[in-house]
Amino acid sequence: MFSTLPQKFPHGIGQPKFSIGDRARFVPLPTEDYGIIIGLQFVPAAHLLGWGWRYTLWLDPQSPSRAWTDSDLVWEDDLQRFTLDSADPLSQEQPA
Repeated sequence: MFSTLPQKFPHGIGQPKFSIGDRARFVPLPTEDYGIIIGLQFVPAAHLLGWGWRYTLWLDPQSPSRAWTDSDLVWEDDLQRFTLDSADPLSQEQPA
């Protein structure tokens, strides 16, 4: 379907919103899973009708799905920045 890279790759594509090491959580809820981004890929996405950023999220030990998996693949639009440290000025949900 999207076997060739977009024209002007890699300079003609948008930069990813998240970086390795960023804390993030799924949106919209109800999954409530959260963790640390440990990988990213620029891959074909049928739902985007083109290519998009997809991340590997290493789930936090307290994340609900951690009982059966350590990580998950998440599309960029399904993530938002997140931290658990209430002393951190970024402790509130952050827009991507």
